[in-house]
Amino acid sequence: MTDAKGAAAPVAVGATLTAIIVEGFRGIGPQRTLELKPGPGLTLIVGRNGSGKSSFAEGLEILLTGSNWRWAKRSKVWRDGWRNLHQPTGTCVQAQLLVEGEPGPVVLARSWADGAALEGSTLDVRLPSNPKQRASLAALGWTDALETYRPILSYNELGSTFDQPSEFHDRLLAILGLGEYDALAEEARQERLALDRRVKQVRAAVEPLLRRLDATDDDRARRVAAAFRRKAWDLDAAAAVIGGAGEGVGRDGVELAGDALDIAVLRALATIQPPAMEEVLAVAEAIRDGHARREALAATPVGRADELARLLRGALSFHARHETADCPVCGTAGVLDAAWRAAAEAQATELEALAAEARELDAAARQVSARLQRLIGPPPSILERAHEVGLERDAQTLATAWSIFATPAGSTPLDFAEHLEATIDPVITAADALREAAEAELGRREGRWRPLALEVAGWLRDAREAVAAEAESKRLAGEEKRLKQEQLRLKRERFEPVAKQALELWELLRQASSVELESIVLEGTGTQRRVEIGVTIDGVEGAALGVMSQGELHAIALSLFLPRATIPESPFRFVVIDDPVQSMDPARVDGLARVLERVATERQVVVFTHDDRLPEACRRLGVPTAVVEVTRREGSVVELRPGLDPVRRNLDDAWAVARSDFVPEEVARQVVPGFCRAAIEAVCVEAVRRRRLGRGESHTAVEERLAEATTVTTYLALALFDHVKRGDDVVDRLKQWGPQFVEAWSAAKSGAHAGHTGGSLEQLVKDTEQLCSRVRSVA
Repeated sequence: MTDAKGAAAPVAVGATLTAIIVEGFRGIGPQRTLELKPGPGLTLIVGRNGSGKSSFAEGLEILLTGSNWRWAKRSKVWRDGWRNLHQPTGTCVQAQLLVEGEPGPVVLARSWADGAALEGSTLDVRLPSNPKQRASLAALGWTDALETYRPILSYNELGSTFDQPSEFHDRLLAILGLGEYDALAEEARQERLALDRRVKQVRAAVEPLLRRLDATDDDRARRVAAAFRRKAWDLDAAAAVIGGAGEGVGRDGVELAGDALDIAVLRALATIQPPAMEEVLAVAEAIRDGHARREALAATPVGRADELARLLRGALSFHARHETADCPVCGTAGVLDAAWRAAAEAQATELEALAAEARELDAAARQVSARLQRLIGPPPSILERAHEVGLERDAQTLATAWSIFATPAGSTPLDFAEHLEATIDPVITAADALREAAEAELGRREGRWRPLALEVAGWLRDAREAVAAEAESKRLAGEEKRLKQEQLRLKRERFEPVAKQALELWELLRQASSVELESIVLEGTGTQRRVEIGVTIDGVEGAALGVMSQGELHAIALSLFLPRATIPESPFRFVVIDDPVQSMDPARVDGLARVLERVATERQVVVFTHDDRLPEACRRLGVPTAVVEVTRREGSVVELRPGLDPVRRNLDDAWAVARSDFVPEEVARQVVPGFCRAAIEAVCVEAVRRRRLGRGESHTAVEERLAEATTVTTYLALALFDHVKRGDDVVDRLKQWGPQFVEAWSAAKSGAHAGHTGGSLEQLVKDTEQLCSRVRSVA
């Protein structure tokens, strides 16, 4: 791979995250560091909406990409407030990463000067291997990789995945390595469009010319007009009329003499055409390109690649038919094993590609040679007659320049390319001068026919170019079609494993969905390019975007993001996903947990979510998960702590308030019972889900049962007796366990509203802790 200047581009190096550090950005005021365990594994960053958790995700996104999906396609109003209101100065986002080949953490920092706009940031990359010098993302080889293998999926991107079909198609296409086909097809298209515009201009110019010819009482004007009105312009006939063909020969083959002969010579000189500058420059560039490619290929075993590839294929075929491990040539025993076959297959494939490249280079060289032969022919013979009309000096200048141009110079192809470029301009200049001189002499001799004849001559030059341009346009159109067909074939072939993985992930995510994902195909070209998603609903084909719920669309978008972000070629050994649980029903959250578990076996997976269902599903399903809880206090002070399950979290909060020396007792007696009630209800929800889902009930049914519980008593009834209407049995069961359990239940039931008026708060928390433990053990 090379950069824009032709230099070798840095190879992208792998990296994992160890920390995201944010200060003064979005919902985070004072600097906070989110530490992450590097290497494969799943980390959930949980917190309520507004807690500041997404500020870490969006901070990392803008740090790496310089942009943010939240604002990318929206009006300026969405960008207002990107600075934290409580700390509008010192805005900075940093990340620490472990990068292959670096002896320590690589630090990336994007900062904004006070008062700077969102777009006015400065990126600083510090490499431990060279700490005194500023580096860049390009030095890590990440410039293109961040676009191709984007490792971050924001909620806004997730929700708008299918809004722009062509852009989504291009994001998936980028990972397939077919950009060269796009570039070649686009180059051919732009060249074809330029030619078409030229043809259009020439065709538009013929109508006013015809009107002038019709208005001129001259047989020559009538004959030229007739030639132009034919279905295909008869340019040769028109040129013959104005003396542009058959030097010394008039209409119907009658020889000319005297002034008529001079006019014919002058007309021929006035329409003389040197080699086109564009074609000369194109051929010179093609010579250089061919030379460079041949030099590069010279270092490889090209000469024997084809023969050796056929030899290896024959050996492989023999081995496949006879399944012998002994070499049939030298007799060595046991050498033709699976390892030999794999190595031979790989070598044969490489040699075949090498041989194909050599043949392609030879074909290109023949094409360049043919183009070159058309360019460097001898000067037109009409120049030899220029002395008859007094233009020998201009003709000699052109003949000399033309001969120099057509005579090869130098000892290498590069010398010849430089020779072509250096000598074409004198030819064109001399030709222009000769034409001008011939036209001037014609004007003197031709009288009133002269202006029109010269205009026709000029248009004929353009028309001949237009005819050639039209032919070239057709050729380029065919080349475009061929490139698009080849790209389409390779696109389908290379996308198949990505689509297969996406389908597998959808099967995990769909859970109870009636939507069967049948296929994912990259289709179309130009403005019609799109990702075609084939689905069936209860066995009936349907249009994916029209029939799927928002949660199902999010699930498909996630299924397509993960294969793209985790493709082996990606240097990023991490993926960051912000709020993927939105719009997902409970069953699909279980599927999401399984998907994340699968990806986390090989990648560092960091997921931000405000929904407790995902960490709860991970705990219930036994998915190894690290959890970090994010909370936000007054003044945008964000706190991070190791994540706890809802039961433990509420109990810890209850203990903290009960033991605090700073919370007034009347406040504590009002708050602690609420935490205790929340802990009891959370353990009941946990028990109900574990029991009912464990025996095969649907998530929907389980959630419907939980929705019936509205009080701490009905929650306990559902957890202990599997029915919300057995509240009377709850007290009896608690009495059997002991009075402290009744006390905890009573305080949770009434104290959450009226405050705890009984004994010590610490004893209440202890009793609640025992009640939660007992419910877990028996429910």
